[in-house]
Amino acid sequence: MTSADPDDLRALETRVLGVRVHGVTRAQAVAWIDARLSAGRRAHVATVNPELVMRARRDASFRALLQRTQLNVPDGAGVVAAARLRGRRMPQRVTGVDLVDDLAALAAARGYRLMLVGAAPGVAAAAARALTARHPALILPAAWVGTPRPAGDAQARQAIARVRPHLVLAAYGAPQQEHWLERNLAHVPGVVGVGVGGTFDFIAGRVRRAPAPLRALGLEWAFRLARQPWRWRRMRALPRFAWLALREAAAERRRG
Repeated sequence: MTSADPDDLRALETRVLGVRVHGVTRAQAVAWIDARLSAGRRAHVATVNPELVMRARRDASFRALLQRTQLNVPDGAGVVAAARLRGRRMPQRVTGVDLVDDLAALAAARGYRLMLVGAAPGVAAAAARALTARHPALILPAAWVGTPRPAGDAQARQAIARVRPHLVLAAYGAPQQEHWLERNLAHVPGVVGVGVGGTFDFIAGRVRRAPAPLRALGLEWAFRLARQPWRWRRMRALPRFAWLALREAAAERRRG
């Protein structure tokens, strides 16, 4: 993929249980976003993990939205594994935490302005300070808590107009953050919006990230569950995702 041509992502597109995912590396994702910004083109980026895929399977409006996003990165070891089971190119996991850090480095180098939206009160502001400490040349990102509900859109759009960001990172959780980005950036030229889930909590140091060896083994979910047992309800989707992904791969092999 060349960073200059935003349309050649089509060659890297596959589907995981019906949801579009692009087989990009972190470097390719950042280069693609940089190319969009350099060209003054708007884009919506989704970070796709198994929970998001399972949500899209039962939520038609969310599934349709993920057809309209321009870049869907594989944020989830299960998504990468599901694609590889079917022989699809999926070089690496592109997590929201890593992508945000890479985008902060890009913004520091290019002078791009970041806007961090959502999360609990104080978390986005703490994440903004942490990113600036890590990347001293970065313009201090604006932090806006707001609300994912449409009732808050007028204020959100005023804040966006005031900040004039190049990158808007929304942390309301899926699918709220994706709907928020689509509604509020639809008429803002030259801005890239990214749904980042719980990323600000990690960056701000409010939640500890799994050690690198566990992340490499695809066991970050187990670490989070051990530290946040209340997440078990959300993680009930993971075994079903694994079963459906195996069944999809087996069916494709029978057809092939």
